[in-house]
Amino acid sequence: MSRRPALELTLPGDWHPVPLGEDAAIDEDVASFVREHFGRRDDQAVFRAQQRERLRTAARRARDAGAAQFQLSLTVPGGVGLAATVAEYHPALPLGTATEPPAVADALVRVLAGGASSAAEAGDHWDAFAAAGGAVFDRGDGLVLRTTRRRAPVDDDDLGATTVDYWLTRPGRPDAVLVSFTTALVDLEPVMVELFDAIVSAASWAAEPGEPATSLRAELQG
Repeated sequence: MSRRPALELTLPGDWHPVPLGEDAAIDEDVASFVREHFGRRDDQAVFRAQQRERLRTAARRARDAGAAQFQLSLTVPGGVGLAATVAEYHPALPLGTATEPPAVADALVRVLAGGASSAAEAGDHWDAFAAAGGAVFDRGDGLVLRTTRRRAPVDDDDLGATTVDYWLTRPGRPDAVLVSFTTALVDLEPVMVELFDAIVSAASWAAEPGEPATSLRAELQG
């Protein structure tokens, strides 16, 4: 059973949400996406096959990891292709019981530092987080921790990839939601990170079933 997305993402340009169901449904959706957006020219057959395999593999991995949503980028305003995906996850992590964003963020950094590692035990987990390129920023209703991972090319036809993970503390809860962007535009990493930062900063929390319109969440979003 798929999870309900906790976030409403305002994505620039044109993005395509992939249904995270059975393999056949994912494969059919990705195949239709590739046919529609990469044409039918015979000389592009190998390229389309590569795109189908790359995208269906990414979507299946997201589903198997418990993603609540998974979207493929098409273009941004101006017709520029992003070559990016975004997925949302709700990992169950040992973050304690405190609900204040600084406390949740501190517990999360300890987990990212290795939980019972020497850095976490010595209180140097934030230093280790920063040294690894981690960043933190305030988005009004909570804190966001950002980390970046890079994958080297595996062959001459592969450009590699950059994955930017955003951990958002949830208002009033001792947990965090993970939003993970991956892009093949590795040479434009600083620009892409700036764009992803803006998307995460503008994201809103989705209303939960039965949640009153006058909830604290609505007030925060207002």
